Amino acid sequence: MILRLTFCFLAIAAATVCSKKVEQVHLSLSGKPDEMVVTWLTLDPLPNVTPYVAFGVTKDSLRLTAKGNTTGWADQGKKGKMRYTHRATMQNMVAGQLYYYQVGSSQEMSEIFHFRQPDQSQPLRAAIFGDLSIYKGQQSIDQLIAARKDNQFDLIIHIGDLAYDLHDQDGSTGDDYMNAIEPFAAYVPNGVYDNNLFWSFDYGFVHFIALNSEYYAEEMSKESQKQFKWLEQDLASNNKKWTIVMFHRPWYCSSKKKKGCHDDEDILSREGLTDKFPGLEELLNQHKVDLILYGHKHTYERMWPIFNKEPFKSSDPTHIKNAPAPVYILTGGAGCHSHEDPSDHIIQDFSVKALGEYGYTFLTVYNATHLSTDFVDTSETTGKFLDPFVLEKN
Repeated sequence: MILRLTFCFLAIAAATVCSKKVEQVHLSLSGKPDEMVVTWLTLDPLPNVTPYVAFGVTKDSLRLTAKGNTTGWADQGKKGKMRYTHRATMQNMVAGQLYYYQVGSSQEMSEIFHFRQPDQSQPLRAAIFGDLSIYKGQQSIDQLIAARKDNQFDLIIHIGDLAYDLHDQDGSTGDDYMNAIEPFAAYVPNGVYDNNLFWSFDYGFVHFIALNSEYYAEEMSKESQKQFKWLEQDLASNNKKWTIVMFHRPWYCSSKKKKGCHDDEDILSREGLTDKFPGLEELLNQHKVDLILYGHKHTYERMWPIFNKEPFKSSDPTHIKNAPAPVYILTGGAGCHSHEDPSDHIIQDFSVKALGEYGYTFLTVYNATHLSTDFVDTSETTGKFLDPFVLEKN
């Protein structure tokens, strides 16, 4: 950030160019298998010009274009500084094809990035984590970049608590964070773009659902009820073999407390409270959700299948077949201002594996009957796999 400002002060002309600089480039799925969404930011508006993405199958031939749209917004810092987000959707993409692209406008274009359009007939490989910042999270960012360069991911999903906090330092904390993750986010889609705080999408054999647990923590009754009604309809229409649900606040995990994760603002979404705050656990269990991931607590823990506080144990905790309830994974240890070591925790009866290393969950969905997860320790850029687990069903 200091370097960018220094360049901008060199001359008026330099300032004009710098303010139009294309930054924070990142990809997202759209929910359609033949599309890819790209988003970027400039610090100044682009009057009388059109933002766009140019793309093609070779670096030297970016002949296809898609127009973007722009949203101006003020950060939540004291100065309310304006920024401008630009977004374009590339269409008619071919599964498995490598594409090159660059974004910007007639005033300035980005460098050329590339991505491979996901082939949903192949196994899905995804990194899933929460609670990541540059401070104490750089090793995870570095490992994700290295793994991206080694073509290990088809998808990356962040399940809450970005940067700590995006609006700090008049928004420069968010700028620094989004630029720090660009070396993986501009090459691998990061979740799905949906202008909503709860959403779902299909990928191959999987139906992914993302929910907003903050509605409960912030006691937003109307929004909680709206989300619940949407979830009922979404689950009823789901016909995929696997269902994976993600939200931020944990329902089950070990902690320093005797009951583990049992804060009122966290378990309200699980248990509910009258009609004002409908509980979600029973609904998810009724619809045979397979896997639930969350963060908020800054560590990693995998649990047995659980329903209504009761774990369903079997002979092999590393390979569970036909689980009678969702398997739970706490994956909030990517790296942020505070980190929790499970050696200080009272390990609960439903816990299978608790790890204190920084890292993320690596998900692989092979087919309609098998998926696996593992914990990737990011202390080395090669990554160390510490919790291999297979979930199987008929």
